[in-house]
Amino acid sequence: MKLRIMAGTIAVLTMCGVSGAFAQNAASNKSFLTHSANKLTFAPISGGGASDVVTLFEQPALVKTSTGGALTATVSMETLLSTFNTVTATNQQGKSTSSSRAAIKAWVEVDGVAMEPGEVVFNDRLQATGLTVALTCTVPNTTCTVDGTVTLDLFQATKSAQAFTFYLGPLTPTIHNVVVKAQAMIECRQNGTVMPCTTSQLDSYINASTQAGIGKASLIVEEQQNWADE
Repeated sequence: MKLRIMAGTIAVLTMCGVSGAFAQNAASNKSFLTHSANKLTFAPISGGGASDVVTLFEQPALVKTSTGGALTATVSMETLLSTFNTVTATNQQGKSTSSSRAAIKAWVEVDGVAMEPGEVVFNDRLQATGLTVALTCTVPNTTCTVDGTVTLDLFQATKSAQAFTFYLGPLTPTIHNVVVKAQAMIECRQNGTVMPCTTSQLDSYINASTQAGIGKASLIVEEQQNWADE
């Protein structure tokens, strides 16, 4: 499924597809599993902000709780973060700074109510660079001037897998709807001011940029009868 949603400072490029859960009478379901093998990429189109909220999984009427029962939902996902900085400093003009941040958070809702503990950060990277050029030139009996600038490019890209278990209870003994939502945050700064994120060709990376994305993902929901809040 291909979507292009323009929202504030982020464009959602590709939305993951959701596979169906196993076929069974929902009234007898005490657990279910679903997964997606597609990817979701949040791409920056400006300096900073949060993306639209996207739905990773939406499972209506697929699990039932007994009296006093609770639900746990374990969300597992690959997360992909890249950060790119360019900082330029002029000789004898003090320090110049540049930073970029990419993060992904997710949460689960049961019948429209957020499961505990609410929003959870699955991955977050802040990359900051400072550059100072303080060159001098001394030649006996004459004056020497050193001019020009120094530019530093810094790019990092990582992929990892994380999982978190959400919970909610006690719930009424009915069939429940479960929805998993996610959101990305991207921000780039130059000398403390939010600026458009830069892109560049760096080494063999044609499009070095600041991005956040989700790869393969899965969801397991189970009823719990033995549970307690701490």
